[in-house]
Amino acid sequence: MIKKFLKNNPIHRKIVPVFDILFLLRPTLFFPVWVMIVVGMAMAKMQFTEYPIWLVAFDVKVFILFIGFSFISASTFILNQIKDVDSDNVNKKLFIVGNKIKITKAELIMKISLGIGILSLIIVNFGILLIGLLLFLFWGVLYNLKPLEAKKKPIIGAVINAIAGFLLYFAGWVMAFSEEGIGFFSSINLDLFTSLSPYILCFIAVSLLTTIPDRKGDSETNATTFAVKFGFLPTIVLATILVLIAFVVGLKLSDPISSTATIVALPFYIVTIFRRKESDVLRTIRYSIFLLSFFVMVVYPWLFPAVFIVFYLSKYYYWHRFDLHYPTFVVEG
Repeated sequence: MIKKFLKNNPIHRKIVPVFDILFLLRPTLFFPVWVMIVVGMAMAKMQFTEYPIWLVAFDVKVFILFIGFSFISASTFILNQIKDVDSDNVNKKLFIVGNKIKITKAELIMKISLGIGILSLIIVNFGILLIGLLLFLFWGVLYNLKPLEAKKKPIIGAVINAIAGFLLYFAGWVMAFSEEGIGFFSSINLDLFTSLSPYILCFIAVSLLTTIPDRKGDSETNATTFAVKFGFLPTIVLATILVLIAFVVGLKLSDPISSTATIVALPFYIVTIFRRKESDVLRTIRYSIFLLSFFVMVVYPWLFPAVFIVFYLSKYYYWHRFDLHYPTFVVEG
């Protein structure tokens, strides 16, 4: 009875417009953002404590850190939506900007989101604030705006996404070091880059896959993404190789999170190479993010309630606003 009410009662059609601004922020894209921050924290903690690491204590500054990076990331997602109106129309995406929210209003919300993010990170510390500003510079300005407009360039776009992944990881790393009384510059060492490597490889792999479903619209709007430039098969093969390397590196580093998540996700990549279906690409993207999130939640259980709320609130919103069953792990085809 409750399920029927939540799914079919017409009152929800009147409620969901209230959430338009929230979903303009693209909260489902926070999952990889949060995961990269948490693994940065966890790998930094391993510099001081033997595994297993269990980050169970609630810390107000860490909570504010997540708030800050969520809002800064959201501002880059809004900017991306504003600049992708034409290609998203071609790809028949259910686009909020220009449909439910005017572009001028979306621009204002982007600035407010960026402002909230910056103010939050000021409370944490200025090293973290610097990382947040760099994230907006690379993932927002350089990725979406001219003259660079990296999202329309296959190699540069992948590099920018890698830098964004590094900055998120670095934020978690610096936060963990600061809790040990170690300053920003003192936290930068070789271990930072070696421990990061399997996660950044996975981050790049998933970023490459996301260019495949949008390749038609990107091609028609002169956006030369990786999938547009090199095609379906080379993109998925490269992504698979990156995940395989990440698994090997994770083993070498004795990192149970990256090694376990990658070996469990790898079959989805292999199946996609042989079947070459777009549905398999979507399935690989979703399960790659889910699997890493799942293993990270074992280390940092505070991530679970955030993911749970965003996941089911999103299902409620997209179903009643767009008749879309999203997010979901079920992919037809």
